[in-house]
Amino acid sequence: MRKREKYVTLESDEKLTHGHGINKTQIRSNHAIPAVRLHKRSPGRCAIGARDEKAVAAQHEGIVIRSTGGHSLVRVNDTTWRCELRGKLKKGPRAAQTVAVVGDRVRLTVIDANNEPPSGVIEEVLPRDNKISRLAARRSGGQVEQVLMANLDQVVAVQSLREPAPQKSFIDRLMVAAERFDVKGVLVLNKVDLVPAGPELAAEQKVWNYFQELGYTVIWASAETGEGTEEMRNILTDRISLLIGASGVGKSTLLNVIQPGLRLRVNEVTEKTGLGKHTTTRTELFPLRDGGFIADSPGIRGFDPWDMEPLAVRDYFPDFQEPGQSCHYRTCMHRDEPRCGVKDAVVRGRIPVRRHGAYLALLADLEERKAEVGYR
Repeated sequence: MRKREKYVTLESDEKLTHGHGINKTQIRSNHAIPAVRLHKRSPGRCAIGARDEKAVAAQHEGIVIRSTGGHSLVRVNDTTWRCELRGKLKKGPRAAQTVAVVGDRVRLTVIDANNEPPSGVIEEVLPRDNKISRLAARRSGGQVEQVLMANLDQVVAVQSLREPAPQKSFIDRLMVAAERFDVKGVLVLNKVDLVPAGPELAAEQKVWNYFQELGYTVIWASAETGEGTEEMRNILTDRISLLIGASGVGKSTLLNVIQPGLRLRVNEVTEKTGLGKHTTTRTELFPLRDGGFIADSPGIRGFDPWDMEPLAVRDYFPDFQEPGQSCHYRTCMHRDEPRCGVKDAVVRGRIPVRRHGAYLALLADLEERKAEVGYR
């Protein structure tokens, strides 16, 4: 039987009185969190706020709950610190947009413990268990990684079935990143109430239930009717989760239904474009009342995996593994080669044509990027 961790209880309803004007109810909650060491988190258990018994008086270990430029909010036990990066961490060329991201475990030195909030300097970003990252904006020239979050248990992709229409290729690419970094993938299909029962709903179920057959958790939800919200609440409890999806799909609305106290900003889909506007401007970690933490990320419409060799992408499509054993060539790319087991599975209907097409599109993008700048 699994040994239960000791817990610490967090305070609530305090205010940060200066600086960014942050409400501590966003980062504190009357729920218990495991008091285990930050760098020994058990899978599926929330280790935010863990103790560092060996920390000297002037140094602490904590976890980043918000990061903007060179400034971060770091939780140490039940206290939130406002921190800057040590200059040495900013020096030299960087392959990533941000040195410390939400979810990172860091070591900080105290500047003023009596401040409200106390202040410190981040001296070191500790090794990551995992991450979810993508290629930063094209203007970076394909040379910069954008780490969306580190040290997470699962990535929760939210798609709306209507208004705006779902982005199937986005899900394919995001799940490739999840497979690559050994992060659990969850798919939430919001606005199911907008899909008429009958042939339309049956068609959607056929598309999305395929992901469930691959082992991903699929939740059919509606923020309007409450359908699926209890299932979503259960899967978020006691886990550190990254919520990701395009603007307008209803991420913040669903979270406000699950836990009204989060008070996340909600925006409507614009009639002109059919897309939503960004109401979340940065990734930030929020505590959940029943245990666990959720990071709500800015709306993302595209996802290009970072630093992936084209030949490797086939390994992150789990439905290609079994039929791929029948390929005549060990280096088969499942594209133009003869006697390809994956293409045969597509012809036989075991793998959807759309799914194979998504793989080919990603493969082409990676090959183009490699030709331009090397694989990044």
